[in-house]
Amino acid sequence: MEGTTTVLAGPHEVEQREYQIPDPVAGGLLIGMIRANVCGSDVHFLGGDHPLVKVGSVLGHEGVGRVERLGAGVTRDFAGNELSEGDRVVATYFQLCRHCPECDAGRGNLCRNALPAGTLDADHPPHFHGTFGTHMAVGPEQYVYKVPDRVSSKAVSTANCALSQAYAGCDLGEIQRGQKVVVLGAGGLGVCATAIASQIGAEVFVAEMAPSRLAKVAEFGAHHTIDLSEADGGAGRVELMRETTGGGADVLIDFTGVPDAFSEGVRSVRPGGIMVSIGSVMPNRFTQFDPGLFTRSGVQIRASIRYHGSVLGKSVSFVESTPQYPWESLVDADFALADVSDALRATVDRKVTRAGIVIDER
Repeated sequence: MEGTTTVLAGPHEVEQREYQIPDPVAGGLLIGMIRANVCGSDVHFLGGDHPLVKVGSVLGHEGVGRVERLGAGVTRDFAGNELSEGDRVVATYFQLCRHCPECDAGRGNLCRNALPAGTLDADHPPHFHGTFGTHMAVGPEQYVYKVPDRVSSKAVSTANCALSQAYAGCDLGEIQRGQKVVVLGAGGLGVCATAIASQIGAEVFVAEMAPSRLAKVAEFGAHHTIDLSEADGGAGRVELMRETTGGGADVLIDFTGVPDAFSEGVRSVRPGGIMVSIGSVMPNRFTQFDPGLFTRSGVQIRASIRYHGSVLGKSVSFVESTPQYPWESLVDADFALADVSDALRATVDRKVTRAGIVIDER
């Protein structure tokens, strides 16, 4: 029996290929995809901006599926819940090697041999490496968590990327109750970080250049919004953020991926505060930076790449415990699997915040 997966055919070109559906490896599982989402990283992959993604790579890394077959030895998820065929699950979008110095030190998010979805060639077995397809082959080094019955597939579909990346960033920023937290960027990750920081008890400010995006964050616990389009240049944006927060953020998390936003973000943090960089993941993009001013500020800059696998389990629990937030609304347009190109184009053109790909919602 064959299934379908989506492959990068060239810059801004995708194609769908058919492969024989594989058996799960020992310690892994085969899942039938229910839903997948187009993440901002997928846009970078599409344009050939990622250093590890090449023509022929399988696309898609965010989504939720249903267990079709369990590999030898698999009876439970990573939280100890019993797993059976038919259970809905989410899995980390990367596999760890567990044999490098970073893994040995407990820093699996920095694994030097990690295999993220999107970096593997479709012709390389088991072929189904990503979420933009009928199936995904999950390896033994991918964390897997069962989805609670009362959480919908659409609500949890952002857990293994957007929500977990935001959760890890908030952890790294050591956000505390009563602090002033600036979320820079109101896309999917920014909205998720807003909810997390708000639940911690921080005073949350969301800053964004596209004012139309600011309406959504109010539904996820934002206390203040900052329309950066009203500012005059970079210095004006820094002044606006510092003025609105009363002297600068205690913690600022940058989700934008815009190099100049990185340097502006550092200058928008109060002396001794923390800035977490998440959005800037594409190398060889540069910004002006004043190291003397940075040193005198005492600000700490922390880089957050991927996340510890256990964070995914915490993210699933967070969705379950916060039904007051409209999690399903993070996915604001649905497309069929055959229309992946349309979903990607709508995301590139910013016609949608997060496009969903409906694969099998039985």
